[in-house]
Amino acid sequence: MNLRHVGAMAASLLILPGIGQAEFNYTSAEFNYIFDVEVDGTSLDGDGFSIGGTFTIADTFYLGASFEDYDLDNGWDGEVLEIGGGYFHTLSEDLDFIATFSYLDTEVSRGNSSFDDDGFQLGGGIRTRLADTIEVEALIEYVNMDAGDSDTGIDLRGRYYISPEFAVQAKLAFGTDFEIISIGVRGEF
Repeated sequence: MNLRHVGAMAASLLILPGIGQAEFNYTSAEFNYIFDVEVDGTSLDGDGFSIGGTFTIADTFYLGASFEDYDLDNGWDGEVLEIGGGYFHTLSEDLDFIATFSYLDTEVSRGNSSFDDDGFQLGGGIRTRLADTIEVEALIEYVNMDAGDSDTGIDLRGRYYISPEFAVQAKLAFGTDFEIISIGVRGEF
């Protein structure tokens, strides 16, 4: 599947009838198919999946966790576990400010060889509604790993709500050393 296929699928979804959202919901579960992951400076490209969720714990805070599994070139596999939370603040009816903090645990392996690292991620950005059924989330994220690697990237997500509780979504995340493109589904409770 290439970017043209994803664009055609997203365009076809825009003509489906949808139901608008009343307000943003931060209690959710999602599944994404990662059809392109690239790690600059290596031959490690591939695909995979992610699963995760968030749970609102107060009027403006939520907890979250996700797991990503990658099938990379040359027999390498990768996993990322992210556990953290976030703060959200309503700026207007259709615009929230978001701040996030997460602990990251990563592993890359091939056969008996493996490399583990952990670190943290800080993020900040917005979640906005462009129409009753179309939503965009944009974050700038800083990642710092114990092995000394750090990177600043951008995480862009677009969602189309088929109902108030169910959306299809696309994600593009990129930084100096990586690029990830995925499509998936999100349920809100």
